[in-house]
Amino acid sequence: MTLEENVRKIPSSALEATSEKLIDIVLNSPNANKMPSGLAKTILYYWQRDQLATEIGLQRLLEASVLVDPEKTASVLRELGLHELVAVLEES
Repeated sequence: MTLEENVRKIPSSALEATSEKLIDIVLNSPNANKMPSGLAKTILYYWQRDQLATEIGLQRLLEASVLVDPEKTASVLRELGLHELVAVLEES
């Protein structure tokens, strides 16, 4: 399964927590310069519209967090019980 298909499987009760944890990774990473400016602008766009906890918002956040800190991202996803998503990330 693709990353996008697995993001769709995140339970609605976990969307907000997942979004917040991924935002923390992206904002607190010393590797933020690894994120392309276009992706940063996309994330800001969704943030301004309060859509980071949506399917597409989470996809972009996940993309960014994997770029800046893949180990921390996998750890957070495991904490949240999103093991299928971790498996997809480890395959790519």
